[in-house]
Amino acid sequence: MSLEALTAQGWRAERHTLTAAQTYLWGILFALPFVLLAGGLYRMLLLERAVLLDHTSLILLAVLAVSLPLHEALHGLGWKLAGRLGRGEVSYTFRRGLPMCACRAVLSVKAYLSGTLLPFLVLGGGSCIFLLLCPGTISVLAVLVNLILPGADLVIAWRVLRSGASMVADSPDQAGFIALKRNIGPAV
Repeated sequence: MSLEALTAQGWRAERHTLTAAQTYLWGILFALPFVLLAGGLYRMLLLERAVLLDHTSLILLAVLAVSLPLHEALHGLGWKLAGRLGRGEVSYTFRRGLPMCACRAVLSVKAYLSGTLLPFLVLGGGSCIFLLLCPGTISVLAVLVNLILPGADLVIAWRVLRSGASMVADSPDQAGFIALKRNIGPAV
């Protein structure tokens, strides 16, 4: 069912969006504990067997070039599978030169969180495993990128849980979501 149809049936919609500055600041703050944990483990346990390479900037660009589209594709895959969505309900676009994914359907909180957190779990978790197996420049940069990129997703997931929403719609134009809550009628 669409957002408009639900609001017409009496559901209350509350926007929970972040500005660009909030997205970056809160995203980094929410990701920081995970980055520090991975960095600390690397420094304490893995540095002696690390394969360190030159051309760090090029490696970082390559990691970003692979991680950004995968990150967005995982959002779409998570929403599509968890929400059992049909064709056209998840869209992929480029905005300001970056890949973006948006869900056009209203989802249960669980389905929305599945799509929101899938990049953190798959790319962040996978990068941590890669770091443990093959410590070095590439794996450190992969962990750094793949734990910081979903920082804003962690903020959004936290805000979804705090919102008291029954259902959630992805915000089409900003980082964030629209919480749908049942209207409680006047007391009789």
